[in-house]
Amino acid sequence: MKFMRMAALLMVMLFFSSTAWSAGLTDRDVQGFIATMQELKPYYDQYTEDVEDDGDATSTAQVVTDWASGLKERGEVEAILSKHGFDFESWATVAQQVTQAFMAVRLGKDGQDIMGQMQQSVAEIEGNKDIPAEYKSQMIAQMHTSMTEIEKALNAPPEDQEVVKPFASDLDVIFEMQE
Repeated sequence: MKFMRMAALLMVMLFFSSTAWSAGLTDRDVQGFIATMQELKPYYDQYTEDVEDDGDATSTAQVVTDWASGLKERGEVEAILSKHGFDFESWATVAQQVTQAFMAVRLGKDGQDIMGQMQQSVAEIEGNKDIPAEYKSQMIAQMHTSMTEIEKALNAPPEDQEVVKPFASDLDVIFEMQE
């Protein structure tokens, strides 16, 4: 749940910036991203404590959107980003690259292999004789749609994946993701 919130946070912050892909990631980019997120996280945690969030995806997305808008309006983020060598646009680019590369490392073939798990789930659904055919086809269609989206998200350049690997434990903390 917290991983999804932090991922949603990053996606919303990316939404507020018009971003062009830059050159590949560097160690310095990843270190700056980690330091920035460490400073931003308490702001986000406090905000989520102060508002109603029932935990569903729609509610969480709205909370994240409102929080990111408020920070940008108040200028609080600019000082934090500047301290670590970023502006909104450069940070958004690096945040997107780091997040995508990290997700590819943790959830890709060499990590948790989420695509393999989803393919196995599809096979189990297909083989389950207790699920009515109409539900089965709906479930499989939903799984395939999800798999297509996840595959896009995990399509980070191998070079970027190699750069984030040494920082995986720090990024685990940022995303509160546990193996």
